[in-house]
Amino acid sequence: MLESKLSEEVRIALSRYSSNKAAQTLLPLWLQFENFLKSHGTAPASILDIPEESLRTYATFLDYQDCHVDDALVALSAVLLVCLHAGYNAKILRSIVIPRVRRPVQNRQWDAFRLRTYRPLEYSQLARSTRRRNKREASASDPAHVGDSVT
Repeated sequence: MLESKLSEEVRIALSRYSSNKAAQTLLPLWLQFENFLKSHGTAPASILDIPEESLRTYATFLDYQDCHVDDALVALSAVLLVCLHAGYNAKILRSIVIPRVRRPVQNRQWDAFRLRTYRPLEYSQLARSTRRRNKREASASDPAHVGDSVT
């Protein structure tokens, strides 16, 4: 199978900065990105010629693809790492993210965030309803609250 000029450039960039194991891991993810570029009619001559908008479009594509969030993050990170090794502008690469909406996780004391695609675990829902029920029962049986409501 013939390798494209872009893939050759990726191999050279990865051989300079990474181990062979890293190159074997990153190259299939890069080829996935290269197929994405071909399917969208973009054929850059080198990695540095890849338009910033194509990288952003790929991030959005990964967001709506039917895969786990972690897989999408790994795929985008691999492409961005290859671009970084090839000398792409790091400031531009830092601004490219998967545009998922984040929301605070319920019932947490720290500022943790969960991506919207994660569903709450059944255990956490069960634990929350159990805590609420226990709290209601405790306040209903508390003599101080019972006396206040009578008077």
